[in-house]
Amino acid sequence: MEGTGNSELLFVYLIGTIGMLLLAGGIFFFFIAYQKRLLNKQLELNRVVRNQQEEIIKNTIQAQENERKRIARDLHDEVGAMLSVVKLTVGRIEKKAEAERTKELANETKAYLDDVILQVRRISRSLLPPSLEKLGLYFALEELANWVNKSDQLVIECWKSGEQFRFESKQELAVFRIVQELVNNAIKHAEAGRIAINIRFSQQNVALVVEDDGKGFFMEEKMQTGLGLRNLESRSEMAHAKFKMKSFPGKGTRAIIALQVDE
Repeated sequence: MEGTGNSELLFVYLIGTIGMLLLAGGIFFFFIAYQKRLLNKQLELNRVVRNQQEEIIKNTIQAQENERKRIARDLHDEVGAMLSVVKLTVGRIEKKAEAERTKELANETKAYLDDVILQVRRISRSLLPPSLEKLGLYFALEELANWVNKSDQLVIECWKSGEQFRFESKQELAVFRIVQELVNNAIKHAEAGRIAINIRFSQQNVALVVEDDGKGFFMEEKMQTGLGLRNLESRSEMAHAKFKMKSFPGKGTRAIIALQVDE
């Protein structure tokens, strides 16, 4: 009887132990499954937030382009025309004036107006370069380089290899804006003295290299805090282009844009 009691006690102990192990295992697997679901939810939330941020950036870029087009048209069609009329009026005053001092003032005013008209044209072309639509990407980049070189802030050299071909206008504009922003960054932040723009056309591929001799920066820091880099990446995505940038303090900055266009 005692042996039977011990056997029953051992059996109950084993059953209890197995039950506790199963319960512990169930709790463990439930915890793992819960953690996995929680992680998936967090990843999904991060993906949604990231997509929303990218969509906001793209919408902002598109809104900027629309506003640039509007301002460029207003500057060219209205402000530029009004300044030209004012210049003609000053010219008439200069011709009819009898006093020498009045003629001198009219001549100085015409010179000032010429400078203002030149600046308006420069701003208008910067906002929406007509050469991009009429002649293509390389000629627009050459024009950008010429305008910057006239300012004597730094020197931009622009080269082309291969025969230029045209591709989708939105892609051309997006690539031009990327280079334009890289140039602006080199002028404002990098304190560069020289910028080189090299564009290569080969079959249905377009590749650009933009590099400067500025002070450079740590890429890791800019990737975390630099909204400008995110804008460049978003523009690259809109152009269906690949974008890479390398920089290091004291070593300047080098950016590569590459895309394959449809025939």
